[in-house]
Amino acid sequence: MVLLVLFPGACHPQGVRQPSYAPGEVLVQFGTDVSRTAAQSLHERVGSKVVKHFERINVDLVKIPKGWTVEKAIEVYQADPGVEYAEPNYLRRIQEKP
Repeated sequence: MVLLVLFPGACHPQGVRQPSYAPGEVLVQFGTDVSRTAAQSLHERVGSKVVKHFERINVDLVKIPKGWTVEKAIEVYQADPGVEYAEPNYLRRIQEKP
């Protein structure tokens, strides 16, 4: 763990840049007072499609419209008062031991 902090490039081959999040996907959490119908309505207005709903934590994994950046989608979602947060779908990778 310490080596990863001290040498963050140690876990990736030289010159290969791995994306830190899934392109075209955003995680969106709505406030507890926002109905599923209202959440779906916002996704439709944005042009996103729900890939998966995580019931326990009230989060939707959405596929954003073609041509949009993750950053643009996050900005649009965060502008809605019913959205608690929107963030990239961060990737986690398990690295082999050297």
